[in-house]
Amino acid sequence: MGKNQTINDMMENCRIKIWNASSDEIIRTRFAPFGYTPEKWEEAKTLYNSAKSLLSENEKEHGEWKTASDAFNSAQEQARKNFTKIRQYLKFFYPAGAPGANQLDLYKADFSKYTDFVQGAGSFYFKLLQFSEAIGKLAPFGYTNESVQQLSDEVSQLNILKENREKESGDAQYAVKERNAKIDELYEFCNELTRLAKLIFQDDESQYLEKLGILARS
Repeated sequence: MGKNQTINDMMENCRIKIWNASSDEIIRTRFAPFGYTPEKWEEAKTLYNSAKSLLSENEKEHGEWKTASDAFNSAQEQARKNFTKIRQYLKFFYPAGAPGANQLDLYKADFSKYTDFVQGAGSFYFKLLQFSEAIGKLAPFGYTNESVQQLSDEVSQLNILKENREKESGDAQYAVKERNAKIDELYEFCNELTRLAKLIFQDDESQYLEKLGILARS
């Protein structure tokens, strides 16, 4: 592709070259001695359509990856907020060193890594659900066994969302590789077509280059 050419621009340029060259009798005739048979033009159209289809597939896969990624990021952010908030409430009742604080590992602070957070939050909610006194102290803030269980379930769900994001990421990466390979093949075909057209049509035949979307030399 050209330095400032987008994939869509390249695709449109290739479409013009292939369809106009194959439909114009003079251009088609002049290309024929170089192996551009009707079958080759049909193969070129199939190549273009395959590249176009893979572009659409890539957009779809990218959209699915973004949806999965946004879902995971949003759920993790909310789970961390809920985790931080409930621990803040409990710290009011259980200062550092208090038996209740020790029972809940309430002052363990390093949860920056995802795996540490999931393990730490899961352990915290499990211990909290066994600690009826602490649940009772949280009641004025609107917490119940059921709502704490829900927070615990949301943490457990994160790994499922993460796995789905990774799956969609893999699918998107594969779609990009397939798309790029087919687009490279199409580009090489059209690049050769352009080079040949510039040799075939010179001087007073520049109108045929223009029909192919090729800028003729002045």
